[in-house]
Amino acid sequence: MAFEKKIGRRNFIQTTAAALAAASFGVKKLGAVSPEAASRVVRVHSAGATREWDYSANAPWDHTVEPRDGKPGKISERHFDYINDDVVETMLERGLRELTDTGSGAEALRGLMPGVAPGQKITIKLNLNNATFDPEVTNHRMDQTMPLVNALIGQLHSGLGVEQKNITLLDASRWFHPRIMKGRCRFPNVNYVDSRVKDRWDKSESVVFTKDKPLPGGDFWMPKAYTGADHIINLCIMKNHGCGITGAMKSHFGSIPTPKKLHEGLGDRSYIADLCNTPSIRDKVRINIADALFANWHNNVWCPRPWKTFPEPSPNSLFLSTDPVAIDSVMLDHIAEEVQAQGDNASSYVRDCLNHHAFLGYAMTEHGLGVFERKPYSRIDYRLLEV
Repeated sequence: MAFEKKIGRRNFIQTTAAALAAASFGVKKLGAVSPEAASRVVRVHSAGATREWDYSANAPWDHTVEPRDGKPGKISERHFDYINDDVVETMLERGLRELTDTGSGAEALRGLMPGVAPGQKITIKLNLNNATFDPEVTNHRMDQTMPLVNALIGQLHSGLGVEQKNITLLDASRWFHPRIMKGRCRFPNVNYVDSRVKDRWDKSESVVFTKDKPLPGGDFWMPKAYTGADHIINLCIMKNHGCGITGAMKSHFGSIPTPKKLHEGLGDRSYIADLCNTPSIRDKVRINIADALFANWHNNVWCPRPWKTFPEPSPNSLFLSTDPVAIDSVMLDHIAEEVQAQGDNASSYVRDCLNHHAFLGYAMTEHGLGVFERKPYSRIDYRLLEV
């Protein structure tokens, strides 16, 4: 591991202090939520979250739907058309309640976002890493799905009275497809910030890199929709990657101008932890919600493959936590268990990805961003909720 080091008395004290800070991560941001819930991770599961999708008809799962670049398409169905919106709304509301020990989704969000009011600005970070940048191509690679986005905006708008014009959906390095994203949003007056918005960076706030320095020539500013927001909600996806898990923390690569500069060494370097320690992210992200309705144990690009370690071939789950390190730790364990269960279906590359997650330990010990722990958990309060 890139961050392994000998622990002397001084380092032991520093590490212990950081771990204690991590154990109470998020308390100052949780408002009415109890400190005991700070590193709680809730998984909400419902067998009805998705309708049965024909995985076999979509094998080998590394293709686009429409013909492109001279290559034929496969079939016309897309996994994100097989999500039950009403069930996802129920799952989100129940997950928020369980996470915060409150009686309603609105009460939960009010506790998570101190001082939230209709006029405050809320930015929702989405993961659209596989956007096509072509309105005629609506492939079914792994990206954020709109049912969860709609459910969250509904809680904010209907439950808390936040005006649509004060809600911004953001993936600053990618693109919102006009049909499969914007066309499916039930709230017409929200804002969108993607790569087509020219004036989107605030150069007064940039990532400060600590242990590792990225390749030269990169820009690592924060979006204005982060620095100008009162609250940020991080929506992410449970996927494998070169860092083992591209969940809550690495999702913010989509929030900086040149994330490519941070991919060398990826999970073995301090980049992801340093990014998440930037004030706008560290101090304003109120909750991390992972879309694992389908998810991908194989990689971070192509459409989902069937799972063996969940009750159904699709995980049919949402993960929620105020602790980005804890939620990524839990999802890393789920992916590791799945890769093990897949046996020869998982390539050596997929297996090796799971060995490069040192950024999680660094985020805990050096920045106090949360609790990194592998199963069995003693400091992470991991709860499964059936809906």
